[in-house]
Amino acid sequence: MIYIWVIIGLILFAILWSFLEHRRIVKSKYIICSNKLSKDIHGLSFVVLADLHNRSYSKNNKSLIRKILEQKPDFVIIAGDMVTKRKPCYPGMAYNLIKELSEHYPVYYAYGNHEQYFEDLAYSKNEDEYKKHIALYESWNIYKEKLKKLGVFLLDNKSIILQYNYSKITITGLSISRDFYSKGSTLSLEQDEIHGKIGSRSKESYQILIAHNPIYFSDYIKWGADLILSGHMHGGLVRLPFVGGLISPQVKLFPKYDAGQYIKNDSHMLVSRGLGSHSFMPRFFNSPELMKITLMRE
Repeated sequence: MIYIWVIIGLILFAILWSFLEHRRIVKSKYIICSNKLSKDIHGLSFVVLADLHNRSYSKNNKSLIRKILEQKPDFVIIAGDMVTKRKPCYPGMAYNLIKELSEHYPVYYAYGNHEQYFEDLAYSKNEDEYKKHIALYESWNIYKEKLKKLGVFLLDNKSIILQYNYSKITITGLSISRDFYSKGSTLSLEQDEIHGKIGSRSKESYQILIAHNPIYFSDYIKWGADLILSGHMHGGLVRLPFVGGLISPQVKLFPKYDAGQYIKNDSHMLVSRGLGSHSFMPRFFNSPELMKITLMRE
């Protein structure tokens, strides 16, 4: 009986720990140094939000907004999955948060697989699926139009060039099919597909690529990205000391790119652990993350 009570106690402790971790935002700070950055861009900073899935930290996300304002960024980048395909996008917590942030900073929003779900739904060959979710699809369209009216830049396979004196930064959002996110997927992301969606990288400026799924890191580098911003992995849900994330949303054990910084061929990728969950997804040693990035001339 003692062993049974110990096991029950451990289970209850794990549930309580996960409950508390879901409510504790960790602020992570990264400095990206590159000789491709000019003195005009030296010290520029921004925050990255990913995988909020329409959740709220305190009433109307006031605690999250406060943490963002404390960082004093120059702009905000969204790396996808602010909404969830299971709930209406508008009205919702994601919209309210972005509305508040847009009053303080420029917001650049690229899509994740949940936003892509709504985009793909319009072209779905499954008419029953479309009819079943038509209310959610209409909510998505309202959400997009509302964001545009706020001045939010929707980077759905689009780019925007930021000018700082004589220097430029190009921010590009890459939207890929939901097939690349399906469980057990082994699809390759070919360069022809990337170029077909977003064209060639900017040759005149430092190139930031927002690409929600980090598993295609090498393909993003081949395309020419200097800095890749991703999410999707939720930090691997359970993080083990000296090992990292345990499982990916595509149900693969010990994902290679689960969280943090990765460097290859002078290119950097930062993977956010995300801010929320769209279903019951326990987090152990894996608190939600608000990421701040500062660009520095090397």
